[in-house]
Parts: sequence; structure tokens; C-alpha cells
Amino acid sequence: MIKIHPILREIIKNDLEAYVALVNGYMNMSSYAATVKPIVEAKTKKQVTVNSLVVSLSRLKNEFEKEKPLIHDVDILNITSKLPLSDIIYESTNASIAKLESLHKNISIAREDFFTATVGTSELSIVCSSGIADKIIKYFSIKPKLVSENLAAICISFGGKYSDVPNTLFSLFLVIARARINIEEIVSTHSELIFIIAEKDFGKAISLFSGAHKSLLESI
Repeated sequence: MIKIHPILREIIKNDLEAYVALVNGYMNMSSYAATVKPIVEAKTKKQVTVNSLVVSLSRLKNEFEKEKPLIHDVDILNITSKLPLSDIIYESTNASIAKLESLHKNISIAREDFFTATVGTSELSIVCSSGIADKIIKYFSIKPKLVSENLAAICISFGGKYSDVPNTLFSLFLVIARARINIEEIVSTHSELIFIIAEKDFGKAISLFSGAHKSLLESI
């Protein structure tokens, strides 16, 4: 016989909004139980009561509180930005990779310029300061798959102490995601995460991360 509790646990784990509400104590358990009741009954193949689901939700709340938090505060050490940027996408081929490997020998990229390249399984992406984009495109002499302009980079530095802390990047991603800001590209290092977004969203994104010790839970 399939039990209610593991089924309800699976439902909550796949529902981020419900998980956060339950763990932080502002879920209306009776209302949520009534909502998921048909789903639980379909999965368990038996009738269940709202009261039994509320009891199970209370148990789950206690269980989740003992786990490492899904979302946690991240002490932001520094926020830097760079704009305007361009995103140049090529097919990842031997020819385009060869051009990338020789790029720095033929084009001077100043320290104040932004430049990062990612070689994926099918695409090669170059995000750079818009002032050098035309030089890069001309040097490649290969038609780009896509060129996106009017972009901005926001670099969130959080220090190496989070390298072994689960969900650090997820907690930062969620701030952007909940604000409905589209992420064009992502760049990360050992202790920083860089969001490449549209310039029009730059001010809003900066405000979300303002304050080195701003609570991420409050910001979402």
C-alpha cells in the first residue's frame, strides 16, 4: 500500500513556493491540503482526508527544518558591473575554436574591458565589451549564429567560504528569477557569480543585491 507521507513529501519537494511557505510557517495547511488532495488520492489510489494531509504537512515541516536549508543568506562581499556588453554566438567547430585560441595574440583586450568565452558542446559564446565586439567579429571572419547587444554584467562576489555550502548559487539565482529578470548568460568562478542580463534590467537587478548583508530570503 502506498503511504500518504512520502507522496506528499514528493509533491512539496517539487513545489518551491509551497516548500518555502511550509518551512517558514506561513502556509495555510488546510487550504494547501485541499488543493493537493486529488493528486495524493490519484497517486495512492485511495481516499484521503484533509485532516490527514494537514497532519502529514506538520510532520514534513519538522523534517524540513532539520535539513540544510534550500535557500539561505549569502554574505555578498562586493558587487561590480560592466556595460554595455555584447554576446556573440558561434557554432562550436574546429575553425571557431582555433580562432578563439589565437584571439588574444591578434586583438588587444584592455584590462578594463569585459571578456569571457565559453566553449559548449555545440556553441561557442563570447561575452565582451561592446567596444571590441566588431573587432572580434571581424577577426573570426565567420558569420555569428547570433549577436545580442545592450547587455550588462553584474558580478556578485561572495568569498570562498561558500565553496562547500549547498545551494549557494541557487540562492543567488532565485533572487533574479523571482524578479522575472531574464538571464542571457552566466559566468562563474570559485567565489563569484556573474549574471549577463539586458541593460534595461540593470538597475532593478543591482537593487536586489544591494547591501552586503541583505537577506536573500527577504529580497524574494
